[in-house]
Amino acid sequence: MRNLLLIVGCALLIGMGGAQANPPEAVQRKLTALRQLTEFRLIQLADEYWHDGRHYKTMALMFVLIEYDPYDVENISGLAWLLDGYGETARAIQVYQRGIRLNPNRYDIYYDLGFAYYNKRQYEQALPYLEKAIGFANVPQYVWKTLAHCYERLGHLEKSLRAWEKAKELDPSDGAVEPNMQRVRKKLEEERANRS
Repeated sequence: MRNLLLIVGCALLIGMGGAQANPPEAVQRKLTALRQLTEFRLIQLADEYWHDGRHYKTMALMFVLIEYDPYDVENISGLAWLLDGYGETARAIQVYQRGIRLNPNRYDIYYDLGFAYYNKRQYEQALPYLEKAIGFANVPQYVWKTLAHCYERLGHLEKSLRAWEKAKELDPSDGAVEPNMQRVRKKLEEERANRS
């Protein structure tokens, strides 16, 4: 615990130092090295706590690490996932949303929040985040698959089919895509027949 307080104290001192005039380059290099070493040790501690089952300590360090590196979306999503798993869903959503504010040009944080809502069967809430995620270049196929499922759950069958087609285009060898496309096509045919 004493080491943790020392590390956090050093991190705060380094952070406060950024508001003053820049020190000489040699001092800057040393401060950067100290900052990197501190961050590395915080990550090590978080990992140790995780493996020891001390998840609340892990989460506390992850909050510190977000302040250290607000662009580490893996840490942000991991913290939100842990919070949600411990029943702190509202706080998890806040962490995801903060992650989006800090990283608006990353698809993965939008996807992670959309997927969190999707897993809770809150499809209406999931949809805007999943749709935002696919707006980025080189989005992985699984994002399209989740979006296709979400569209289907909401009854947007034509959009679901188009999302499945995009998933197939991205990975033609994925054997799960075609059965899903067939199911959605069948639902579309039934819907059209009922309208007639």
